[in-house]
Amino acid sequence: MQRPERPADLPEPSELWVRAATMAAVEAAIPYDFSASFSVHSNGVTHDDSGGNEWTLALIEGGRAVLYGCDHEASETRFREPPLDLLADAPHWLPLKRLQYLQDGHELGFVYWYDAEWRRVEYPADVRDDGLASTVGRTVDLQALVFTVADVVFGYKLGESVDADDEETDLALDETIERAQGGALEGMVRRAREQALSAEDFAWFSDRWNLDTTAALQLAHGAGLTPGSTFPQVPAETE
Repeated sequence: MQRPERPADLPEPSELWVRAATMAAVEAAIPYDFSASFSVHSNGVTHDDSGGNEWTLALIEGGRAVLYGCDHEASETRFREPPLDLLADAPHWLPLKRLQYLQDGHELGFVYWYDAEWRRVEYPADVRDDGLASTVGRTVDLQALVFTVADVVFGYKLGESVDADDEETDLALDETIERAQGGALEGMVRRAREQALSAEDFAWFSDRWNLDTTAALQLAHGAGLTPGSTFPQVPAETE
């Protein structure tokens, strides 16, 4: 991504949604009580790196979308004097009350909205980074997403999902990570993009894992990634 980040750096909202929601479905399949790095909820899809940095994408009725978040170390748009109003040019159909609340608490580093194209407010010349690259950038770059999920989700979460610490488990984990990085996760994103995700798309996981594909597919269906489903949309706010 360019620095400072620009709206043209972002893919179509539907593509960003598919990638993030697919990873949420993958995490939902792993039966372990662990905070999900990707999650789908009533306000959209969120990625949280467990270090206080996160972003949320909401698809809004009328073919619109909003993407917002914060990197507590990288977002130079926070704590400025005079303050930078990230909502100064924001359209009325955004969830402005929620966004204003985050901005008032210095928890908002960037806001991009989509209506035929991505837009944001103009930044002062000395703003070099709003935090988009260090947070959303790992999902914009599909290879980075694959390797991040394989490392963070599988490397930690899968290994904790069985009550064993032996060579067989280690080999199964290595095999699963290798498959994930070798095309399996990208294949799931492709199937989700076609709204064709099914239980068969989880078959590449090692037999060592007792996956909860029911929970995964329920999440995927609600996110519009399975046959007959639709992308969930948030109602547009009115003036």
